[in-house]
Amino acid sequence: MNAQRYLRIAIFAIIVIVILVAGYGAYINEASRRHIDKMEAAQYTVLPVTRAGYRDIHAVVPNVSITTRALWTIDVAAQYEGVINTVHAHVGQRVNEGDVLATMTNNDLLASIASAEADIEGARATALNYAQTAERYKYLVEHNAISQQEYDSAVAQRDAAQAKLENKIAQRDLVRAEEEKMVISAPRDANIIQVYREAGKYVRAGEGLFMLADLRLLSAFSVLPHQKLMELLAMGGKFIVQIPPHRLTHKAYPFDKTRIPSGLKPNQFAMKLQYIYPSADSDSEFHQVIWEVENPGGILEPTYYDKVEVLSGNTIRALAVPLSCLHRADRDGTASVYMLDSDSRLIRRTVVCGISDENMVEITDGIREGELVVIANPADYTEGMKVEAREYEF
Repeated sequence: MNAQRYLRIAIFAIIVIVILVAGYGAYINEASRRHIDKMEAAQYTVLPVTRAGYRDIHAVVPNVSITTRALWTIDVAAQYEGVINTVHAHVGQRVNEGDVLATMTNNDLLASIASAEADIEGARATALNYAQTAERYKYLVEHNAISQQEYDSAVAQRDAAQAKLENKIAQRDLVRAEEEKMVISAPRDANIIQVYREAGKYVRAGEGLFMLADLRLLSAFSVLPHQKLMELLAMGGKFIVQIPPHRLTHKAYPFDKTRIPSGLKPNQFAMKLQYIYPSADSDSEFHQVIWEVENPGGILEPTYYDKVEVLSGNTIRALAVPLSCLHRADRDGTASVYMLDSDSRLIRRTVVCGISDENMVEITDGIREGELVVIANPADYTEGMKVEAREYEF
């Protein structure tokens, strides 16, 4: 009896062991299958790629700080002492040569003019009286009623009175010339940069009233890395500065939209190179560069701008890839890209770069036209792994 029970227990134990072994085998098979699927999926990771090709690109120097200044400024000063009566100009206003900026009043000058006018009226009356006497004596001398000497004396008195009248008029005109100095006018076309005095203030001759400058042509100062400067110069003599649009929205000075040059964006301004120090052929790491900036619409102001871009005005046709394809070593700066071989496996290739713009970089060596280049950063992938390429056009 006991033997039969032990036999049944043994058979049950064997069945359980067989079931467990079979289940474990099934589990191992499923886990292996999943691992194989995972490995196969990893080997065929989808990566975005593009083909190296010839494109029009221009040189760009990003993140440049630039300070703009007016080429000239002048102070408009009072030419005669007095009290400012009215101020017609305000900061930021564009004025033309001859426009009235302010008017002044000098009570002593007004009194001198009134006195001069009174003197003229007296001298005119005296001259008229002597002229009438000389005319009457002329008639009398012709009829032998008076002597020639008496007539000559009357004529002399008439001429003296006329000369005195003319002298009084000349003196009055001199005073009036001083009065004209009470009107302050713009000496040339310009923008009002500063107003020194307000209406009601007393000023002396020579005191400044306004500062004027022409904002349509500015001088600009920047510091550029040597390599980037060389890239710009290699593209020719046309340059553009591009200001972040948000820096141009709040302005102290008005601008003329009709004078924005065609071919440029509202935040782009043509520049001419004026001076480089040290010279471009030196081995200096950085260079101070002075530019002349065309600002016909008056959008730019004399101030400091950061995070601007300096662009070459000309483009070249060159073999290029997107900047996002490029990888540089931290130590020596060697550039490389990830590509696909004929078996769709990742390979890393060293390249030589030329100029670059906002999106593309020129490749002067290391890549041929039409070769596939990986766009995404493959830092998480292994060189030699097999991938699936998804091609994009730039």
